[in-house]
Amino acid sequence: MVRFPEYQDVVEEMTRIAIEEMEHFGMVHKELTKRGFQLGRERRDFYIRDLMTFFEGGGSRDMQFVDAMIFAAMIEARSCERFRLLSEGISDLSLRSFYRDLMISEAEHYTCFLRFAKKYSGQVDVDNRWKDFLHFEAQIMLKYGKSETMHG
Repeated sequence: MVRFPEYQDVVEEMTRIAIEEMEHFGMVHKELTKRGFQLGRERRDFYIRDLMTFFEGGGSRDMQFVDAMIFAAMIEARSCERFRLLSEGISDLSLRSFYRDLMISEAEHYTCFLRFAKKYSGQVDVDNRWKDFLHFEAQIMLKYGKSETMHG
């Protein structure tokens, strides 16, 4: 919203998504509290740090915008996948529905980011940039092994 204010529709949609994400945070916090848990301290997220190394910085304004959108799309897409797995693998029907609703929302977010990347790509080939990013992510995932994590 702040880096690319010239795209009015992006600013409006990102504002809506930010509000929705804060509502989700509130829902998760309420669910945790209801179940007798509390939030812990934020941990360093090595996955995010490693993903960021894909982006060299600089480049055209179009490339910077595309990179910001595909990075956001990746985060949302992976969240969508995690919520799908949780919604399909949990026996608690209330949580199953809870995670499914979050999955649907994250899917809408990630496709929204990719749509904006394509809409304002200029001369940048978004499909190839996305494929390159997916390949890069696959390579960094090899070093993480099979440990189970959620959002970091």
